Amino acid sequence: MALVLDRHGRSRGTGQVAVAPIPPYANRSVILVCVLAFVLRLPPESFAFVPAYFFGTVELAGPLPTAALWRGLFGHVLIHGDLTHLVSNMAVLWLLGDVVEREAGHLRYLALFITGMVAAALTEGLLAVDRMAPLIGASGAICALMGAFLWMRPRFGLLSRRLPRRLAQGVILLFALLNAAMTLVPLDADSPLAEVGWAAHAGGLAAGLLLGGVLLCLRPKHGRPAGVP
Repeated sequence: MALVLDRHGRSRGTGQVAVAPIPPYANRSVILVCVLAFVLRLPPESFAFVPAYFFGTVELAGPLPTAALWRGLFGHVLIHGDLTHLVSNMAVLWLLGDVVEREAGHLRYLALFITGMVAAALTEGLLAVDRMAPLIGASGAICALMGAFLWMRPRFGLLSRRLPRRLAQGVILLFALLNAAMTLVPLDADSPLAEVGWAAHAGGLAAGLLLGGVLLCLRPKHGRPAGVP
């Protein structure tokens, strides 16, 4: 249904304020930076998160308050192993991140993404068998957006419809169960599945589910006039 608005963004005859979708500037910026990092070939050894730097090992005390620790904790999301890794992560981030930012707002989106990246890295490091194995990729932070999405009822786009939204949320729940199971079940070191950061995914999902519920409860209930960014 189309609405004719007056110059104040109200629907003529009703006085209701029309709500315009928030442009997903932050999400598109994150995607752009990740793609640029891949194109420029940023060195993984400089930006990967090495759990031993934070948790230590038998031979190494931790945490080590070095630049490498902080660079890895916040920079590992920029590094992807190959083109398939990058494209798969950025496709999910584009589809889901836009929805989350439009519903939660720019600052809440960034809070979810940053909290997710930190929670993912620390969870992976805490449960890692080999704490010298580096962690790379944005999937842990993306999982935080998945967790937050479970609370949402989008107002715009395809996922504003009940069936697509329920299907997407169902897929996320199955993905969460898979990651929980793979985190709890020990994998053989030679298995290709051992290269996946299952604990990072689980940590990101849990962080997004918890923080997303809080942030969305604190979100103002009133809409914004159409055209207001």
